[in-house]
Amino acid sequence: MSSHPDEGARRLSMSMPWLALGVGAGLVLLLNTEWAVLPGWLMGALFLFFSRRQRPAVGFVGLLVANTVAVGVANLGVFPGSAVSAFGMALGGAVVVAGLYLADRLIVGPQGSFVGTLFLPAATTGLEFFSSLGNPFGTWGVLAYTQARVPVLVQWVSVTGLWGLTFVLVWFATVANWAFEHRETGRRVLPGVSVYAAVLVAILGFGALRLAGAGREGEPVQVAGITVAGDVATGREAGLSRLMKGEVFGDEDWSAFAGASRAVNEELLRLSEQEAAKGAKLLLWSEGNAVVLATELEALIARGSTLARERGVWLGMSVASMTPEAERLLRNELILVGPDGAVAWRYVKSRPVPGWEAEHSIPGSAEPAVSHAPGVGVLGGAICFDGDFPGVFASASARGLELLLLPSSDWKGISPLHTRQAVFRAVEQGFSMVRQVNQGLSVAVDGYGRVYGELDHFTAEERVLRAELPVGRVPTLYARIGDSVGLLSGLVALAWVLQASVRGLIARRRSVTKTAHTDDQGPLSVID
Repeated sequence: MSSHPDEGARRLSMSMPWLALGVGAGLVLLLNTEWAVLPGWLMGALFLFFSRRQRPAVGFVGLLVANTVAVGVANLGVFPGSAVSAFGMALGGAVVVAGLYLADRLIVGPQGSFVGTLFLPAATTGLEFFSSLGNPFGTWGVLAYTQARVPVLVQWVSVTGLWGLTFVLVWFATVANWAFEHRETGRRVLPGVSVYAAVLVAILGFGALRLAGAGREGEPVQVAGITVAGDVATGREAGLSRLMKGEVFGDEDWSAFAGASRAVNEELLRLSEQEAAKGAKLLLWSEGNAVVLATELEALIARGSTLARERGVWLGMSVASMTPEAERLLRNELILVGPDGAVAWRYVKSRPVPGWEAEHSIPGSAEPAVSHAPGVGVLGGAICFDGDFPGVFASASARGLELLLLPSSDWKGISPLHTRQAVFRAVEQGFSMVRQVNQGLSVAVDGYGRVYGELDHFTAEERVLRAELPVGRVPTLYARIGDSVGLLSGLVALAWVLQASVRGLIARRRSVTKTAHTDDQGPLSVID
């Protein structure tokens, strides 16, 4: 005998939130891929649909488990290391995500006002901003990066930084749920939906107009990014792998490692000569592609100086020098040599990747190096992971940075995502950028994020990036106001939580007082 239709509808109603949770968790798996655009919009709406239809504790635990599993699985393909570390990192992030939705459930809840749709966006944006200040991974995982493949949206970071884009994405989730929860009111939801639609259209219009009106900022400069890989680098890569696994090298090991590294360095110099002969005015080696013992560093710099002077080029030598007897044996450095053969500046990586690199690196430079390079423009330098920290480039931008050299070294699990994220720095501050990457996607972009050259390490036979790149500055509001939007969002969310807490305490106290007053009255009786 079939069940009553109402019973089937009730079961469907109960299962829908859990289905939304499962689909949302599935979308999480796409966040570190080229298909992250739609998940960036839909994931939050699905999680919110689930959270608002459960008791607070059930919603928190459900989101905690789903996000831990989904992000942990995603981390296995992104970050090298054990499954324990992958899921441990996922658990930490899942606690934060579940906590945000729990706060929304308690403070706004189902059937909230349209103003309430602003709470979760402000809380998420503020939390992303404040956590990026103390997080060793910087802005890695910020929701705004999911839109890296949508140039018209990326332009918005030139105004608000990452934070304005995160806000708009989360606001979509809350407005969609608000409209669904108030669907029975019919047209009464239209004003609220129209407000969000108008804001989104304005942002898209701003991006479209900015790109349509974008000219060529500055004169074009022929640049070449160089990476040496393949058979010639096999011995050197094997040595680096052994070091990073914790093996202790003896004198013979260091000697063999230095010999294998010299072969790579020779090839870097040869390719630099080749590209200079083809007309390149600026050459950049990928991060740590040249490796030397500390005792051989000055000799390598001298050879680079000779090449730059004889060819009349600017040469960015990215060099990892090793001091075997030191506990912090690694000096990860970018050295800019000018056409006169003199060293213009030296920059030591300030944000080494957490793990082996951070544990074995010497302290880095206080800020990116910046100087005027005649014939090119105002050149600045940073290295790879520095690009995940927007604040690093505020002082460089204030000094007129026009072209950022960002040599990098990635791995397949984070490519091309890591390069796409770095492009946000160029759009935020309005400078051109060359990111030459070992084991990743190399790009040359202008201050609008427009690509003038691109090279995929894993598909290219010759790992040399060539581009005619305009060097100049594009004015941006973000360069003036910095992270004000992220800061303001966090402060608004905090004030909102404090107000809700105070109102809750007052309501509870009134309830207790009323109950006590009723008890004092005692039972009423009728006397004949």
